[in-house]
Amino acid sequence: MKPTEPQTKLSRRSFLKVSGAALLLLSGGGLYRAVDQGVFSTSKGPAYEPWAIHAVNQADLSDKAPERLVHYAILASNAHNTQPWLFRVHADRIELYADLSKNIGTMDPYFREMNISLGCAIENLCLAAQAHGFEPNVKLLDGDIDQAKVATIDLSPSSPHSSPLFHMITKRHTHRGAYDSNKPVSVALLNEMSTLSDHASSAKLLLHTDQQMKEQLGSLIVQATEAIVHDADQARDSHRWYRHSQDDIHRFKDGTTLDATGNSTLVRVFGKMLSISEKSSNAYWLKSTKEVHIPTASAYGSIVLATRSKAQLLEAGRLWQRIHLWATSKGIALHPLNQVNERLDREQQMNLTPHFGDALRSIVGGHGEHVFLFRMGYARDQALPSPRRSADEVQLQ
Repeated sequence: MKPTEPQTKLSRRSFLKVSGAALLLLSGGGLYRAVDQGVFSTSKGPAYEPWAIHAVNQADLSDKAPERLVHYAILASNAHNTQPWLFRVHADRIELYADLSKNIGTMDPYFREMNISLGCAIENLCLAAQAHGFEPNVKLLDGDIDQAKVATIDLSPSSPHSSPLFHMITKRHTHRGAYDSNKPVSVALLNEMSTLSDHASSAKLLLHTDQQMKEQLGSLIVQATEAIVHDADQARDSHRWYRHSQDDIHRFKDGTTLDATGNSTLVRVFGKMLSISEKSSNAYWLKSTKEVHIPTASAYGSIVLATRSKAQLLEAGRLWQRIHLWATSKGIALHPLNQVNERLDREQQMNLTPHFGDALRSIVGGHGEHVFLFRMGYARDQALPSPRRSADEVQLQ
């Protein structure tokens, strides 16, 4: 059965109602609040400058300072937009550290998502290094899972080589909105995506395109989202990264925002004008998962590992970043849906019945240990950027 297409068009009557409500909200003090909440300054201001200043041009690529590479590393995909990275830059190497203060608590008790996020930064850094005339040699440090120093990237002089993926770094954004259910990702592109796994890496990509498997995964994702919403600790730890006010966005320069949810302009305007509680935010997340994310997914992808060590989680991150950059170059939208893994980790932490753990093991079979899940499709509109801390703010002296 074909998934029901989400309702995206307003009737004339609904449009008039919405327009009238908008005028009421914007009248009097509402106009002041609209300005204060950034209704008229979407994706603008200090928190978004890192995306704008990295236009790829010859002057940029001629800058051989290793510090320049950090500017690209910070634009990597990362869990809950926590940006859990710190860099120490030397003349011939860059050291990467986990910023343990950015852990998501009960949403990531074993630092799975944190280390995957750090792997994404490594991939961006290596692509930037090659484009700027360095040959990167990555050494992953496979110590304790929460060890602060995670990698050293040695840099030796080389001929500049700009990968097509490098040029996608400033264009890549997570798209959390509806995808076009009438436009599936082609088999040829799925086959090309499946080749992105590095044969030397332990991280491997599995694609799920069978309708029965898609329905099974969709149901599992909804169940996991419901479980998180009804788990007071996880609900709190997830919501505390939501940045609603304009002041918070530009003060923290991290976290999730209403603009990055993939909603229509009208929904985002109303959302910014209203106060959003943890309960209402989580209820909306669950509703979007059920009515938008699952029904419009063209296919799903999983990243699996031989074992879930820190070094292999970093490799998983490198693979995810590579996949996302490649997909951006093909016009394919991607969206991590890691609720099932977040519940698996919670089951282990609390010694609960392994409902989600057993389900994931059944799905991947003997291919390895499941650590990451995402959906894909063709988006109907452009994804908006998330806030970013600047390169200067994440460098250690």
